Amino acid sequence: MILTTERVIENIEVDGREGDLTLFKGWKDMTFNLKAVIWAKDVWTVWRTIFPQILNAKTVSFSNDPTVFYKMKTVKASGLSQVLSTMWEFELEITSSPFRYKADVPLINRTSSGTVTNSGNVYSLPRIKVFGSGTRTLTINGKPIILNLQSEYLMIDSELKECFYGDVAANNLMTGDFPEFRVGSNTVTLGTGITKIEIEPRWRYL
Repeated sequence: MILTTERVIENIEVDGREGDLTLFKGWKDMTFNLKAVIWAKDVWTVWRTIFPQILNAKTVSFSNDPTVFYKMKTVKASGLSQVLSTMWEFELEITSSPFRYKADVPLINRTSSGTVTNSGNVYSLPRIKVFGSGTRTLTINGKPIILNLQSEYLMIDSELKECFYGDVAANNLMTGDFPEFRVGSNTVTLGTGITKIEIEPRWRYL
């Protein structure tokens, strides 16, 4: 089965209205239920090795479509059940973020204004590293983001809704909305004093 991204919709009855008022509230997480098999004489050594890796994994991809990966949120594993003398099976329930993310996407480096093309089929929430000094303006699709570049750079993470330098939160040094890249062409304007930007675009699919 190939899972699909599902909207979160709220329908509200309004007196005198033709039909419900329909509100789009976001996207549902995806849940995968998988069965896995271990072939080994010493199954407990194998299990002790792979179980922490499963619990600590951040992403998962599947061999039927290695061009995308999923961002894992939680994972549950059942106990082991013996099928044959050297064959054991267990079940996994993986909850991931709603979208499929394009794998092996390189950083986009810009030292001048231009366009960035979103090759996915839904808006993306990029991570952008902005280099420069002073109070400067980065404009994406006509929306200005004012940054107080007190250090070498500032990092804007639209997914986390955070601006930071290193590991230090710096939302107070940013004014404006966190940027999105719509599907297709996006204009990116580097204001005076911004020397370079590095974009982790996070292209994704429904």
